Amino acid sequence: MILTTPGDGVKVPPPVEPACYNGSMPELPIEILALTPLALAAGVDLYLTLLLLGAAPTLGLWDTPLPGALGDLDPPAVLIMLGAFYVLEFAAERFAPTALAWNAFHAVIRPVSGALLALLLLEGQPVLTIVAGCALGGVLASASHAVRSGATVLRWLDDDEAPSVLLTSLAEDVAVAGIVSLTLDLPLAATVVTVLVMVVLSPFAPSYGRAFRYAIVLTVRRVFVVFGLRRWRGPDEMPAWVAESFADESGHPTGAALRGSAVGARHLPGAPRFAVGWLVILHERPFFVVRRGGSVRRIGLGELRPTGVRDAEFFRRVDLRGGEKPAFLLFDRGGPSAEVLRAEFPTMAE
Repeated sequence: MILTTPGDGVKVPPPVEPACYNGSMPELPIEILALTPLALAAGVDLYLTLLLLGAAPTLGLWDTPLPGALGDLDPPAVLIMLGAFYVLEFAAERFAPTALAWNAFHAVIRPVSGALLALLLLEGQPVLTIVAGCALGGVLASASHAVRSGATVLRWLDDDEAPSVLLTSLAEDVAVAGIVSLTLDLPLAATVVTVLVMVVLSPFAPSYGRAFRYAIVLTVRRVFVVFGLRRWRGPDEMPAWVAESFADESGHPTGAALRGSAVGARHLPGAPRFAVGWLVILHERPFFVVRRGGSVRRIGLGELRPTGVRDAEFFRRVDLRGGEKPAFLLFDRGGPSAEVLRAEFPTMAE
């Protein structure tokens, strides 16, 4: 339609109305809406997520073609392979050592798989959208895998009574199946739900992530530190920020009086829920030293009472009592031996 202004004969085009002039926002493509929930689901249980996506049309859970190129997951050979990996992962999660090794290996697999899932999902979208989506898919899958695996690690280690491993795995599978189904039916609702879940878990996520990263360190050192000496480290073998934090004890660099070892710590008073730092002993006094951001924090442990040592496959654990919750320290296989730690406990407890 062309409007004519009376009197001058000049034709004026009609005003362009915005896409949301009627109060409604333009709908985002399902491929973009589905990216966040599917990437998070893949981080929790990669093989079940891909298996459900590939089998959805065959099982009648989805009538129309899957978004993007996700339909490439439906060949029987692919579904059989995904099912086999799902069973293998389910079996590996039954025991702490195999679960630790499996999840550490998948610290590399998950971000790559999240990016490839985004690549399939966003096929046909603009190149910049695909690149950004692959980056987002990799980050989300990696983050959700780290948080989930860190929670699993701490659940194995905590003394508090926890749900059985089987029930926990089944609950995770039900949650993943629900997210995938909701994403296919109501992608916007699935995105909102996953964002809310991330907000709720955000206070716990950093500690879970640190626990998982330290679990990877334990696994790697268990593999490569086979014949290494199990001992305390001197000040020259510590990070500079650890040794320098004790320079004021004697007015000069600590020297031979200082010894320590890298540790993971759970429920230490004044520390995060799980923290990675150094246990340092100076003049028979124990300290936990941790760096957060640009500052170094030193926490005295003199009020905690060591109650025993557990020598496990991937770590040595020192149980501590005296705080609000039972605490523990985790030493890697290159740290002091169980005999040395047991001999150290009475001195530390004084």
